[in-house]
Amino acid sequence: MNTTGPAGLARPERHWPLLGRDAELDEAARALVDPRGSGVLVSGPFGTGRSRLAHECWQLVGRRGHPLLRVTATAAAHSVPLGALAPLLRPGPDGSPPTLRGGQVSARRRPVLLLDDARHLDGASVRLLASWLHSGRVSLIATAGVTAPPVWPDLALHPVRLRALPRSVVLALVELALDGAVERRAVRLLNEASGGRPGDLRELVDGAVRRRDLVSEGDLWRLAGPLTATPRLRSLIESRLRRLDPQHLDLLQRLAVCGRLPLDPAHRGPAELLADEGWVRVVEEGTHTCAELAGPLCGPVLRESLPVQRIRRILRDQAARSGGRDTGPAGLLRQVCWRLEAADRVDPDELEHAVVLARRAQDHAVALRLARELVRVRPRPRSLLLLAEELYEGGHRQEAGQTVRRALCESTSDDERLAAVVLHTQSLAFGLLRVDEALTVNTAARQAFAGHPDVAVLGANEIALCSLAGDVRRAEQVWRTVAPAPGSRAGVVAAAPRVYCLTETGRTGEAVRAARRSRSGDRPCTNADTVAHPALLVGAEARALAEAGSLAAADELAREGYDLAVDAHAGSAQIWLAEHIGWIGYLRGRLHESRIWYGSVLRHAREAGLRAGEWAGLCGQALTAAVLGDIGPAEQCWQEARSLRSGHWWRPEAALVSTWLAAATGRTVQARALALDAAEAAGRRGLLTTQSHLLCDAARLGAAEEAAGPLRDLAAGSDSALVAARAELAQTLAAGQPGQLERCAGRLAALGAVLLAAEAWNAAATAYVRKGAGGLGQAALGRALTLIGPGPGARTPGLVPPSVRCRLTARELQVALAAASGLGSGEIAVRLSVAERTVGNHLQRIRTKLDVPDRTELSTVVHCRAESDAR
Repeated sequence: MNTTGPAGLARPERHWPLLGRDAELDEAARALVDPRGSGVLVSGPFGTGRSRLAHECWQLVGRRGHPLLRVTATAAAHSVPLGALAPLLRPGPDGSPPTLRGGQVSARRRPVLLLDDARHLDGASVRLLASWLHSGRVSLIATAGVTAPPVWPDLALHPVRLRALPRSVVLALVELALDGAVERRAVRLLNEASGGRPGDLRELVDGAVRRRDLVSEGDLWRLAGPLTATPRLRSLIESRLRRLDPQHLDLLQRLAVCGRLPLDPAHRGPAELLADEGWVRVVEEGTHTCAELAGPLCGPVLRESLPVQRIRRILRDQAARSGGRDTGPAGLLRQVCWRLEAADRVDPDELEHAVVLARRAQDHAVALRLARELVRVRPRPRSLLLLAEELYEGGHRQEAGQTVRRALCESTSDDERLAAVVLHTQSLAFGLLRVDEALTVNTAARQAFAGHPDVAVLGANEIALCSLAGDVRRAEQVWRTVAPAPGSRAGVVAAAPRVYCLTETGRTGEAVRAARRSRSGDRPCTNADTVAHPALLVGAEARALAEAGSLAAADELAREGYDLAVDAHAGSAQIWLAEHIGWIGYLRGRLHESRIWYGSVLRHAREAGLRAGEWAGLCGQALTAAVLGDIGPAEQCWQEARSLRSGHWWRPEAALVSTWLAAATGRTVQARALALDAAEAAGRRGLLTTQSHLLCDAARLGAAEEAAGPLRDLAAGSDSALVAARAELAQTLAAGQPGQLERCAGRLAALGAVLLAAEAWNAAATAYVRKGAGGLGQAALGRALTLIGPGPGARTPGLVPPSVRCRLTARELQVALAAASGLGSGEIAVRLSVAERTVGNHLQRIRTKLDVPDRTELSTVVHCRAESDAR
């Protein structure tokens, strides 16, 4: 594949590997050399790599010593007797039938014939090939489709059926092809568009890179434009469509025009055959069995082949067919969409109901299209509010703000004004990061609407705004005042923020239960639930699980929520779910993966105009870069974040950035002070979980004695296993007993907190070495190295190996850490407030003690890696 990097430089042609087919390849190779069989028939839907797998298997047996033969059957050769096999034949003597070229056949090394597209083989070739197979003259590996397999007379070919690749294999395949990480949303869309077919996937990736719709930004490949079929892929799709019989093609055209359809008895058989070939999916929808196109690629090809009037006739015909029997919410929504697309009139009340149905189904793309039409035909404040809500959800912040302001000006009822105020304050807080102003506007509105039946919605909105600002104490006070009923509009708006507040106050179990109750309850469709997308509740529950210590389950749940948001085209929810996944990755010690997710948050937030998301993405990028020792990018991201909002926004990652930036440059004393001060401030705001994290980091940086007591108190008031493990880590670091540190490391590893566990093992190793137990120290260090793995990773003071820590003074260690981060002597002197000459003297002593010839090797020696262990 010919790709280009960020600078536009062409990359060399890359051969795509064969991934996810090991089992099928092994099965085919074993069957092919089985003396009791005749060969293998590789079948599967188009694009699944039948020819590629057959070729790989053919080459594999060739390397084992089998003679190789190859032919390709074509439609043109089908009309010529023996046309396909002609290249393998030599004339028989005296007019006898032709025979196979080549010498004597070995019983152990039969020739292996590769026959591609066996359905085009002519009758004479089939009979001759059958005689060769019956006599053991050759073994055969043939390929064929699912719906048109070849007719083999009385042959025992072993069937190998190929299916679509799972998404995990698609991810690995694309990342290998692009030689870099790919954002999850891009992988989902590529998997959906290709249907897991590697041939189509390659065309999509190749075309998207050439058009600059798939671009590399820093460490991450992401989609910057729509996925569309390349001319070659379109040609392949058109060729495949021409092979279908008219009944099947008619059903596909109807699905391309109408979308998902309930199947009547006449269409069930064709739909199942088309599903086998990969054209459609058959799904259950309530009491109906429905069919829909399996991917977004063939739909445009089919529609473009139809005249406009033909499309409208199909839409009207389908609306008439479905009117009497497809009466559920999904059916009613489909019928409105069909009538609109057919240019028929739809009553405004019916159209507004369809918007509500689309929102309940979380189909925001359809809801936005219908809301725009509703404003066109009935431009009332309620219509404008529905449109503004969908604009917010889709990331169209500027247009949404304009729509809200128009709704405020034109509103004539308190209900409309109240809903508009909620949307306006959300725009101020989430879109513009003017949280204080949003709280002021919301407080004034609560006073103005006192006595209104839905004034509790404004109280719930204040809870959301307070949680965004990190003021959990105030959010808790408002919650007790408002006490929204479960399932009410106020309850829906406050659900996710309430879970976040419970998590931060250390009641993680209660937070998880609250999230699950809210997710299982009824969710009324309102005009004021931007912050209440169901995926956000999934994210809040995942965060609560993570802070409770169930890190693996939290990660899995957060990814499910992200997929839900992507499927619903919910832009804001995608951003916040990606932020949750980034934070959970940080807690698990998966720093590179976390950094990629925060990069995705940042880019999507900027596209959507969501400054709160941009701020979170920048903070996450700064934090992960600092812990990885990547100082330049960390400081740049932190500077950009602070320019968006002065002071601290009490998300945990924001409170930690300054601490780890100081630690990364050797200023451990300052880092400890920053962490302890931030922990005290977090406690004043009610952010007890964040406080535990900051205190734990202070302990990791050398303030274990100061942090152990407050952490013990926090653990006593929290049900979180992770907070308890942090408290235990601080206590064992303060005590310095290697056995206790090892036990603590084991508990942290069991929770999935890999980085903390590795630091605990390393601390145990250092304690053993200082006690003269070098063998036990080496074993503990080995466990730490196993956890952090090979290659570049975290660069924290807690990962300085015993061979370094036991030889250097505290000041020398500070200088060594700063030099290892890439800082020059002058910059180190400024940051540590010492003379540059003093830094030079320290570096000279460090090189002597550690036997390091120059500063370039310090990074390897100062941090736990296999190389430093060897030294």
